[in-house]
Amino acid sequence: MAPGAKKGVLPVTSGPPKFAVRSRTLPGGEVWFTCGQAWEYDSEDGPAYAISMTMTPVNWDGDLLLVPIPEDLRTDSQD
Repeated sequence: MAPGAKKGVLPVTSGPPKFAVRSRTLPGGEVWFTCGQAWEYDSEDGPAYAISMTMTPVNWDGDLLLVPIPEDLRTDSQD
């Protein structure tokens, strides 16, 4: 856990996201689209993720993927 971090409190996210958050366009469908970003951080219980969704898909079934963003494509922008 980061110095000064408290259990149950999300850390401040900074820097480029490490993952793209993707969800299906239809429940059970095969097409996925980017609907947010995620940052990895260390917690007392191991790796944890802060997820920011920029949109909630219509008819979303709750499934999502965290897809790693290649380092050379990471930027500080949070669209």
